Amino acid sequence: MSIFQKLFKNKNAVKKDKAIVFVDYEHWYYSIQKNFGLKPEPVSWRRKLEEQYDLEDVMVFADFGHKGIDGELTKLRNMTNTIIETQQTFSRYKKDMTDFIMLDYIYQTAYTKPDITTFIIFTGDGHFQSVTKYLIQKLNKKVIIYGVRDSVSKQLRTVASECYMLPTDAETLRGYYEMIVSNLAYVSEKSNIIPTFNGTVSAVARHNEVPEELIHAALQEMLDKGLIYQRLQRVAFNKEVKVVAANWAELAKQGLWSFN
Repeated sequence: MSIFQKLFKNKNAVKKDKAIVFVDYEHWYYSIQKNFGLKPEPVSWRRKLEEQYDLEDVMVFADFGHKGIDGELTKLRNMTNTIIETQQTFSRYKKDMTDFIMLDYIYQTAYTKPDITTFIIFTGDGHFQSVTKYLIQKLNKKVIIYGVRDSVSKQLRTVASECYMLPTDAETLRGYYEMIVSNLAYVSEKSNIIPTFNGTVSAVARHNEVPEELIHAALQEMLDKGLIYQRLQRVAFNKEVKVVAANWAELAKQGLWSFN
């Protein structure tokens, strides 16, 4: 590329809005697990945001002092260096503490960093309605709300500049695909397990606490796409049953499996 082409490209490059992100990780973690049996994917979510915005920072808030969510810290450290642990020693202050701390950071940022034009808030709590209205109406900022489907306050969605719900249908389906692949990898090394279609549905749903009908639909779609296939397996001298098996090569192409 010539110097002229570089200058022309830079001159015509679209300038991204400067944004800062606040994440109520308790909302994300517990709601997506309860509603869909999935876990957050913060790294890929940040990458998508970076395609649209010039990110000043991504700030994550949560009480990580509980089993399950404590295991998310390693994942989060690959996404941001700004993790605010909200665990409190006094139980009477524990309720809503993450919200209160997060709200304080939002107001402080609005005051100390006037150059930020876009506030991205990941939460579902109606407590954030007032700060959203303040940022939009008083400071003329854009406020984008992200939240987990079926767990976001209607009032909060109404006052936001924009609102997006996670997981998307594609993300939900891929999450179920990954559960199924994990199960197939496990049973491939267990000669005593016969992985029938219905048996696989039942095992995956039970292990991941997801409704069977959702796993059934995902497994059928994987079968239709050729990601898995069915074959006859002899279980006795004169008896065969139809089992499901993974098309590992195709799963690898789709990024659902690695041979490493």
